[in-house]
Amino acid sequence: MKRKVLFQIFALGLFLNAVACQMPSEAAEEGGGISTGQWVVYAELQCNNNPWGYCNNNPDVKVCVKKYVQDQGFTVLEVGMTPAPADLITCAACSCPTGRSFKVRVAEQDVAKLLAAGFKKQ
Repeated sequence: MKRKVLFQIFALGLFLNAVACQMPSEAAEEGGGISTGQWVVYAELQCNNNPWGYCNNNPDVKVCVKKYVQDQGFTVLEVGMTPAPADLITCAACSCPTGRSFKVRVAEQDVAKLLAAGFKKQ
């Protein structure tokens, strides 16, 4: 009896694992996955010298970055942030990078305009 129950639990686990692994690839095939759009990156500068300015309305700067890009008329598909490395040495001038960078995934037709705004292709 124990073997039968253990076998059923094992079989159910395999089934759920197989189904979970297939979901993202199916979404990508349907066009709704993360394969659409293009990533662009902006290296954050000291002194809040960034296009989105000082972000005091929300502690999550990604929200301000997304709002800035949307306010420019672009459709934002996804926003990400890469923190500064712990051992980063940088200057404190307003033109120096903080080490953090923000990634924004936008539609292909918006990439050229964002590149002109200081973003770079990833």
